[in-house]
Amino acid sequence: MSPLDAAGAGRYRRLVRPLSFSGVGLHSGLECSLRILPAEGGIVLASEGQEAPLEALALSGSGRGSDYLFPDGRRVRTCEHVLAALTGLGVWGARLEVDGGEMPALDGCAARVGAAVMENSEPCGEAPAPLSLSASLRVGDESRFVVAFPAEGLHVTCVVRYDAPVIGVQMLEFSWSAEGFLERVARARTFAMAREIEALRAQGLALGGTLDNAILVEGASARASGGLHWPDEFVRHKALDLIGDLAALGRPLCAHLVAVKAGHELHLQMAERLRALVKRQA
Repeated sequence: MSPLDAAGAGRYRRLVRPLSFSGVGLHSGLECSLRILPAEGGIVLASEGQEAPLEALALSGSGRGSDYLFPDGRRVRTCEHVLAALTGLGVWGARLEVDGGEMPALDGCAARVGAAVMENSEPCGEAPAPLSLSASLRVGDESRFVVAFPAEGLHVTCVVRYDAPVIGVQMLEFSWSAEGFLERVARARTFAMAREIEALRAQGLALGGTLDNAILVEGASARASGGLHWPDEFVRHKALDLIGDLAALGRPLCAHLVAVKAGHELHLQMAERLRALVKRQA
């Protein structure tokens, strides 16, 4: 029997001991650290003396990652991979303590944190009440968009299209389970186009990016430590980002999400629409 099915409670999990991680930030290139502590009643982000539940914080997806902003303007950068590791495994109670202003890049995906979460958590039947939809929601335009349709459970359809031949057009369909997240999504790493690197670094971005935590794409080639995990690792990473970005809702979501050529900015726009729906239902 899978550990996710133990005691008939494989849908959600709770942490049973603290976890600690450290390393450079993907964008800042500076040393930063993260402690994930067991907690009840939602996910709380704490940094530099500030703390708040995820759903209470402002969002920014315009800097090649998902940032959470405290009321005084301070932010924690690049939160999506850690949040995907937690919520992708069904953990909706945790306290995240961040030093350095950014989550450690680690492996550029959710595999390392996800493995630690799985090893140091147990099945449970408790989580914040899921949000269910009675009508569809849409953000974006005709060419790039995210649509959320009413559904039972969480289902994701992602489509990407890039000029680089090594990517081209890719599609992933994924119905959420913690086990499926670990097997199909968690190891998909972030990626960047070689032609963008100089401009990104001039903007103070990607300063901590290496072939150990990212895939570098140039035409028909893709370079990364150990090579690609899957030929379609790129669209799988987009699904990882989407799951992590929607953690901003602060609770599980029952919906079929269709994301076409989307990224953090559109993901977080959808999260804001869903937050507004929760407030109207309260």
